[in-house]
Amino acid sequence: MDNIEVVIQEFFREYSGLDSLVNSGLIVCRQDGIPLYSFKSVETDFDSDTAGALIAGVWQASSVLSQFIPEETQDEFRFNYATSSKGIYITKLSGYFDDIYLSLIYFDVDNPAKLKARIRSIESKLPEFIEAHLLGDSDPNEVFLFDDISDNEVDDLFAGVLG
Repeated sequence: MDNIEVVIQEFFREYSGLDSLVNSGLIVCRQDGIPLYSFKSVETDFDSDTAGALIAGVWQASSVLSQFIPEETQDEFRFNYATSSKGIYITKLSGYFDDIYLSLIYFDVDNPAKLKARIRSIESKLPEFIEAHLLGDSDPNEVFLFDDISDNEVDDLFAGVLG
């Protein structure tokens, strides 16, 4: 299990907002479609492995299609395919980790805007949580034996070997 997967699962154990997700499935997956976390509010045929692969593919396809947009913008893209009560929402999370995708699939929802707002909240908090925990994995007091060694010092270390 990847370290980032453990961190993401820890985030959702601590995060209390999933109980408000009704008639929906949430999945976090890597760029290659491997799911790192999934949640569904109702029993469905939702398969996280298949969904992860499709989410990654949809994101990559939409990214290529977005290159046809003539103006360069710094706006963050989100993929949104929806009607008034059902849809698919995908966003990319970036940071000091490989990009991952956060996706929401929902149906029979009276207020999709409220649901998407909950996902945007996760979108803003999850990368910070991941970075804090991944960067927190290294011990700041850890001392490396050869952390600041110059080329001359290395040459001196091996001078007797190169006879």
